[in-house]
Amino acid sequence: MTRAAAGRAAGTAALVGVLVAVSGCSGGAPTAEPEAPDASTQPVAQTPVVASSGTPGVPSPGSMDKPATTSGALSKASFPTPRELGRGWSYTVDPGDAEEGYAGNGTPALARSPQEIVQTAVPFGCSRRTAMPAPAHALEVDYAYRGTKAIAIRGQFPDAAAARSFFTGRAANLRSCVGVSGSAAIGPLVTALASPDRDSLASDRTPRSDPWRELSVLDGDSVVLLAVQGHDPFDAASTRRLVRTFRG
Repeated sequence: MTRAAAGRAAGTAALVGVLVAVSGCSGGAPTAEPEAPDASTQPVAQTPVVASSGTPGVPSPGSMDKPATTSGALSKASFPTPRELGRGWSYTVDPGDAEEGYAGNGTPALARSPQEIVQTAVPFGCSRRTAMPAPAHALEVDYAYRGTKAIAIRGQFPDAAAARSFFTGRAANLRSCVGVSGSAAIGPLVTALASPDRDSLASDRTPRSDPWRELSVLDGDSVVLLAVQGHDPFDAASTRRLVRTFRG
């Protein structure tokens, strides 16, 4: 769910994505999902690449046009401030990357293609057996946590039922991908699924080759995807606090 992953997903060249990236717990201890057996030989269904965003304020893939700072009713105010998130958090501004084919807009908030969010919510190489509807609007806010990259994306859906469908569909696809290896160099695509509470899910993305902690949080008619680069960036108490904070 990183911006680099988004660029590759768009066909130009990893979250948080992700959007979304945190160690999970339920009550006082993680409610860990049992790891699936190694499924590296399973056939993989790839999602077609989106040719154009088709969304106002969202540049087409590979374009260096500046994205909007809002998407529908979503704005930077739809996300917690670094102060609300706690010690070690700050905003960052992504300047963009011409090689990856995307531009920044000089602020932490960037409109994102809803279709791109669906593409990058599950690692490439994972089968997508369960459908995930696209949000109507999507906005990214970039943070840093203790000097490491952190990306939060809020996707707003037409209603709460559609948001839950995306959340549960993504969870099912991640569960089916636990133990699946992208390649010898990449290693496992998804590991360590856990549920901080009924409507949130934490996981590790490509922990061997490019580690990201991801957290998805269902919040009414929206879903937040948070991705933080690195191994074990949070303890259990911090994870619970993040879930509460992103729900507002």
